[in-house]
Amino acid sequence: MKQIQRNMHRVLLLFLAEIIVMSAYSVEVGQTYRIRSVKFPSKSLFVKDSQCEAQADVVLWTETDVPSQQWRLLDGVNGAFIMQNVFTGIYAAPKAQAVGSTFRTDGTPRNGRVNIEVVDEVAGICRIKPVGKELCLGVTAGEDGQLPAWQNADAKDDGQRWVFEMVTPKETFTSAMRDEMMDDYLSEHLHNKGSNYRTFYNGSWGEAEQLEVLLDAYEATGYERYLTAAEQVYAYFNQKVGSDWTKGGTNDYGWYGYDFNDDVMWQIIAVARLGWLTGNKAYTRVAKTNFDRIYKRAYIPFTGMLRWAERSGDPYSTNSCIEGPTEVAACYLGMSGCGEEYFEKARDIYAAQRKYLAQNMQTGKVWDNVVWDPETKEVKSKNEWASTYNQGTMLGAASLLYMHYGDAQYLRDARKIMIYTKSSLCNSNGIVNVCQDETNQDLCGFKGILMRYVRRLVLDLCQPSYQTWILNNALMAYCNRSEQGVTGTGWLKKATAESTTNPFACSTAASAAVNAPLGDVVKPGLDTLQAEHFDYHCGLIVKEEAGRGGNRIIQVAGEYWAKYCNIDFSTDTARCITIDLSPSTDAVTGTIEIYFDQMDGTPAGICELENLKTSQTLEANITPTTGQHHMFLRFTYNNSGVKAYSIDQFCFHSHQAGESSAILCNLSADSPATDVYYTLSGIRLPSPPSIGTYVIRHAGKASIVCGNTQ
Repeated sequence: MKQIQRNMHRVLLLFLAEIIVMSAYSVEVGQTYRIRSVKFPSKSLFVKDSQCEAQADVVLWTETDVPSQQWRLLDGVNGAFIMQNVFTGIYAAPKAQAVGSTFRTDGTPRNGRVNIEVVDEVAGICRIKPVGKELCLGVTAGEDGQLPAWQNADAKDDGQRWVFEMVTPKETFTSAMRDEMMDDYLSEHLHNKGSNYRTFYNGSWGEAEQLEVLLDAYEATGYERYLTAAEQVYAYFNQKVGSDWTKGGTNDYGWYGYDFNDDVMWQIIAVARLGWLTGNKAYTRVAKTNFDRIYKRAYIPFTGMLRWAERSGDPYSTNSCIEGPTEVAACYLGMSGCGEEYFEKARDIYAAQRKYLAQNMQTGKVWDNVVWDPETKEVKSKNEWASTYNQGTMLGAASLLYMHYGDAQYLRDARKIMIYTKSSLCNSNGIVNVCQDETNQDLCGFKGILMRYVRRLVLDLCQPSYQTWILNNALMAYCNRSEQGVTGTGWLKKATAESTTNPFACSTAASAAVNAPLGDVVKPGLDTLQAEHFDYHCGLIVKEEAGRGGNRIIQVAGEYWAKYCNIDFSTDTARCITIDLSPSTDAVTGTIEIYFDQMDGTPAGICELENLKTSQTLEANITPTTGQHHMFLRFTYNNSGVKAYSIDQFCFHSHQAGESSAILCNLSADSPATDVYYTLSGIRLPSPPSIGTYVIRHAGKASIVCGNTQ
């Protein structure tokens, strides 16, 4: 009897032990971990400066929750593991299996085999050991950049203990990272100056550029906080400088419009964009007035270009740093309804810059400046230096002029400019490696300009190959952010609080983040498209709404619009559109006009809003359309002062409006919970209807219209 009891007890103990082992913490092949020091708990293993090349040191650094501090465990055979860095894709490996030897990255997986010994199952504490030796990876000091090294094993030493915290790998640049980078940059560097006034820099052209980064963020996201901040930065500038930007600022606000024509032109671009993005003509008018002033005082007729400065340098110096911004500013004024003459000015200055400062675009390299002899009207000296600033603005001008004129030369030029930029101003991984000096008050802000216009190249000129390039640059800047979440202009080096005190330098990483195009560059034409995933817009606000299943465009009012680049129907023919929307006020009456390629002339289709009182799906025929196009939605409303309605999504279809090109089927328990459901009268349902309800699934439409058969 006692033997039976002992056997039962043994079985019970084995069973309990099995349960404990099953529930105990253990590291797993295929999972991703943050590897944090027990002795210095705020520090974790990090590839120094997020270097993508092999032979980079693996160091201890303050945890900043970036992919270069994340490690995926691979199977190293016979119980060993290999630590692969999520960002770089290469492996941590000891230089040697000897006391004092440190870790570095290695391109060969087998060189990185280690044993991971769990010493505290509950807390996930482990020791990292070389295969076949009684050594442990340890650290003795906690300063950033310390090199963990092999030490003789000491079970009591917390410096040899590491917490393996399972994390979700950050493998690609996301909207969450974008918002993090932008919001941390603003938190660190945007300062309040009384009621409705804010500033980054207290003047200089860097202030205008940082205003543009705010506009980039609003353009890409539609978030109201970025628009509000942009208007407050401009309001502070206006208080200090006034409406004539060709003069100086106050004692506490550095503005040099009396001298530098390019400084003024940067502010013109920013405010012209503010008018274009909001539809507020007051911004457009003041930008136009100052453009006309600069053009009048700086234009040198025999060169076809503008002088750089009125008091500094040679009065016959024509620099790319004034020509490119002037071309871009003129295009924005033309886009804002100021007249064809502004496009013509942009075209003519571009042609002169192309000839004298880009050698007729032989290589894509944009020179810095030429100085003219006023007697001979010939170039007497030149500076062939190329910068991300000048490459960027001429790229922007080429893109905008191509969009207006459709001349293939501008597209060829844009491609050449980008090819030269990648080959000559980037490292072997395509990351911009120039202008890394945080202290230089001009060069430190150059890269942000380039990022802005690469976004236009990708979207407007449909060059998706460069989407990966800008995403990689944004991710590098993200990986090297400081503990405060801010990255300076030195993207190739891990940022610290001390290296990120210059707001203009930090704006470059924020620009890379908000200008990185997310999602598909070419969008399938018959797929359901989320309305808030526009590429450009005027006046729109995007917000998360509880119970709506994601973001929506809200507060739509008259004369606002949204642009969606590169909608590709291929050989399919789109014949109608459906738009899901909800009224914000009672009895909304107006239209949503659909345009392809240009937002002028006769619309391809019109959705009528007649006394809209409930959430509905509107349907309208469009001109039968095939191929790839940019597409616009333009909104009108009978009371333009009211924010009338919100829009969730839209979809093009191959059938005509009202056609019953559908099938009947039963809704089952395993029907997708992510589908969106509507009654036959077009009212959106908050949740899926009951099982057994008949549904009609329109051809080409991802959403479902549902109801009974009566």
